[in-house]
Parts: sequence; C-alpha cells; structure tokens
Amino acid sequence: MRILSRLIILCLSVSIFFQLGGCAALKKKFTPKKKDEPQVIAQYQLREYNIKPSLELYEKHYVFWINWQRKLIDELGRNSKNDTRCAREITGNLEDMATLLVDEKAAELRPHIEDLNKVRTMIENRNMTVVNQTRVRRILEREYRIVKREFSPTKMKDFIREEWK
Repeated sequence: MRILSRLIILCLSVSIFFQLGGCAALKKKFTPKKKDEPQVIAQYQLREYNIKPSLELYEKHYVFWINWQRKLIDELGRNSKNDTRCAREITGNLEDMATLLVDEKAAELRPHIEDLNKVRTMIENRNMTVVNQTRVRRILEREYRIVKREFSPTKMKDFIREEWK
C-alpha cells in the first residue's frame, strides 16, 4: 500500500511539474530550426536611356501592328478575350506610330486610329452578332490595306520626328 501511495505521489508531482513548466522547452528542442539565409542586396545600376524617335522604332511598332491586325482579322469572333486584346494592341501600336511621326503625318493617321477605336469599343461591348462581325471585319480589312499602303516604313522614313513631343 505504501508503494502504491508513493507511486501515486510521484505521478502527481511529475504531472504538476510538467503542468507548471509546460512543454514549450521540449517542443522547442525537437522542432527544426530555420537556417538563416544571407540576404542578397539588390544592386541596380542606373543608366540613362537616350532613346530618340527612329525609323527602327517605327518599323517595330509597324510590324507589331500588322501582326495583331492580321490575327484579329483571321480569328475574329472565336474568342472574345483574344479579340479584345488584339484590338487594344492594334490601337496602341498605331498610337505609338503616330507619336513617332511629325505632326502633319500623325494627323493623317488619326482618322484611321479613331475608326479602329470604334471597332475596339464594339468588340469590348461583346455585341458581336453576325452582322456586326461582318462589318467589323470589313472595317479591319479596309484600314489594314490603307495604313499598310500609306504608312509603310519606306514611305515614312522622311517623316520621323527628331525629338519626342
């Protein structure tokens, strides 16, 4: 009986000891410690970009415009998100082309940009019935022919700005 009481007292004292001390130290002992990684300091080298309007930059936007316009003409009506993206890229590249041109040539390009902006709003409204789709395709093909013929880089090489606006 005496051994049983001593065993009970021992168990109670051990449980009280763990209750007062907690298991945090024991848990901390067996959890893996995070390794300190050396912090990499990002170093940026500042340099000034002196980009001026050039025929190469105009050609780049011209090629982008042609590819997006062809893609939209070929895939019109298949995917509305793709159509919206193509229309935005078309107008964006034409805007960039206009900023590279002298004011008089940029003014000649503006009506074409406005027509394509109207097409873009029609596409973004997602009101593409068969009639609207045919009308949009005709406008796209017409503007494609006109801009390609009148604003090709070979014809615009003398009308590139010297400096940005």
